[in-house]
Amino acid sequence: MNYRFVTRGFDSSPAIEQYVEKRLDKVDRVIRDEEVVSAEIKAEKDAVNYVLKANLNLRGNTVVVQEKDPDLYAAIDKLCDALEKRVKKIKSTIREKHRIPAQKAIPSMGSEEVVEDEEELQIAETKRIPLSIMPLEEAMLQFKTMNRQFFVFRNSETNELNLLYTRKDGKIALIELVD
Repeated sequence: MNYRFVTRGFDSSPAIEQYVEKRLDKVDRVIRDEEVVSAEIKAEKDAVNYVLKANLNLRGNTVVVQEKDPDLYAAIDKLCDALEKRVKKIKSTIREKHRIPAQKAIPSMGSEEVVEDEEELQIAETKRIPLSIMPLEEAMLQFKTMNRQFFVFRNSETNELNLLYTRKDGKIALIELVD
């Protein structure tokens, strides 16, 4: 990871910069170089403490960590540990968002089971489309030409809502919704 090390209130030595680089190797193992947009470490000396602040811009996330300690090397250790912990937490959160566990999968139509955790269920997008009224044959033709996963329409012969979908074996199935 390429980072910028800036000091204020004291002069940096090559030994300090090597130590920071050595400690940031732990963070490097957690993230890939292409995920990092920019990284900056600022070190300041106030009256008593060294204040270190790390700004790490990842794709889509910004990580800001600040640590204080009277000993510069202890502050560097605390900063790198906190930075590694924060990056690991962000990466695990991203992984969990993209993974759908089996127990959180949508239950089948005949099942009485309901997913209790409402925080996990979120609507990603809402589209309003007009409900088409047509016979089953025309709906099947439209469904095949549109190449969608499902097609909802009102059957003009029965006046009921119907749903066409493609099963896992590739065949078309029909669900007739009755009042």
